[in-house]
Amino acid sequence: MRVVKKSGMLAGSAIDQKYIDLDARRDSFRLVSQDVIPACSGRGFSVNQGQVFRVIEVEGPQIADVWFLNRDNTNEHFMGHTTFLYEGAYPQKFSQFWSCMPNIRPMATMLRERSGDTQLTDNFHNHVVLGGHCTAQQWETVSGVKNHASCHANGIAAVEPFGLGEEQIIHDNFMLFQPSFIRPDGSGDSVTSQANPGDYAEFYADMDLIVAVSACPVGDYAVPMSEPEKVTARSLAFEIYDPT
Repeated sequence: MRVVKKSGMLAGSAIDQKYIDLDARRDSFRLVSQDVIPACSGRGFSVNQGQVFRVIEVEGPQIADVWFLNRDNTNEHFMGHTTFLYEGAYPQKFSQFWSCMPNIRPMATMLRERSGDTQLTDNFHNHVVLGGHCTAQQWETVSGVKNHASCHANGIAAVEPFGLGEEQIIHDNFMLFQPSFIRPDGSGDSVTSQANPGDYAEFYADMDLIVAVSACPVGDYAVPMSEPEKVTARSLAFEIYDPT
């Protein structure tokens, strides 16, 4: 049966058969690396083209901010706007994550996602490609707390082992496990994450990648940033598989 993309400018175009085949033979995947991303921290990891990797909910609902960088040329990075145009705002099975100009090509393809309630109310969806990340300045503006942990600092910490820094983290990121909705008027909103322990988002690496992940200090978004002392933040994890 012909499987096609479901949203965005590419809706109706065929999904490459290799992704369908990979999804069907996941029992043969070999785990090659794994690690925990502690609450309110960031971790980066390297993935070879052709490998499969997961971002995993360890303890319960926890939002993840994620950056993709071309390992061989970090000037090429994930671009939310292009991904939104081609794939739509809400990643799902076989959605692709596109790079910035001038290349504009798939960096990774979502093979599977499991994130709690798949029938969220009011058109909310469990992941979103459009959205920034929190900074210490934003936390201070909203809560009055100075030098609060942030995804910005976590992202920088995640890429520092690769000799990279803030220049790479100011670029676009996307958010996993953060139910979001973009209204027809262009405004947006998010609600509390519904993810369960063991839920994950799984990707195929379409190129050699550096992946940076922040376990967002806002936790599961059940508590507003204006009350940081009430936030429950949890750990994430990642796994890398060799499908061959």
